[in-house]
Amino acid sequence: MMKYFMSRSIMERGLIGIFLCILLFLFGYFFVLNYVSTLEKPPLGNTLYILIGSTFSIVSVLGIGVIVKYLYDYNKRKLRQERKRKKHKLFYLKDKRRSSKERKLE
Repeated sequence: MMKYFMSRSIMERGLIGIFLCILLFLFGYFFVLNYVSTLEKPPLGNTLYILIGSTFSIVSVLGIGVIVKYLYDYNKRKLRQERKRKKHKLFYLKDKRRSSKERKLE
């Protein structure tokens, strides 16, 4: 499964990660915080489920923030590399002809 995700492009992986974070947020907020923690006597106590639901929600929001920042930085880095590549002209040293300055000096 990891091979499947790594074969995708950066943008597709980012979208998959954001989708998983949204699912984690929905699970943590609606199921754990609003349903299980409000039961009269949950198996491990209300406080534990409140902490777990809050943790899921906060981690998913932070995950979305980190993924969006990574995608933004990746795009900026790619544009910066493209600008650097356009500034520098490529030339090859295997040119057997001599330059015009050298011919004038002789």
